[in-house]
Amino acid sequence: MKAAYDYSFIEGASALFNLALNAERRYILPCAVEYDILFDSGILTVRTEKGFKFDGRSGPKIIDWFAPNLGSLEERVAWHMHDALGYGQSLDFVQTNYALKFVLKDLAAYSNFKSELIRNAVSLSKSWYGYPKPDDEWYCNVGKVRTTFHAF
Repeated sequence: MKAAYDYSFIEGASALFNLALNAERRYILPCAVEYDILFDSGILTVRTEKGFKFDGRSGPKIIDWFAPNLGSLEERVAWHMHDALGYGQSLDFVQTNYALKFVLKDLAAYSNFKSELIRNAVSLSKSWYGYPKPDDEWYCNVGKVRTTFHAF
């Protein structure tokens, strides 16, 4: 994976775009959200069902000046995609983080430096990646996320 070219919503664009920033930085989607992202090596489909919870851009508030917690629709797609891919259904840990980099760089217009810095930051710990345990905050998403990658 070396580039993201485009994305298109199947459903739920307005739900993702209309989320309001909140102090808890936890967002529960009011409906299903589904979109395709065209990468140089294939098409990624991300679908989350009504009630899917995510945190926008992970990390402390102090870096909101660098990368907003929600941001533009393209940034929201990047954060949502990365959280959905974190369940390990279609891309491995390394590919998941590169997908984030290229969506930020190519679709959200981040510089290569900035998107690479974010990729490196999310790659520091693998504890967030994979199937959550029943006592995990994100366990509520089990059964609400489906990602598929169709390679060319």
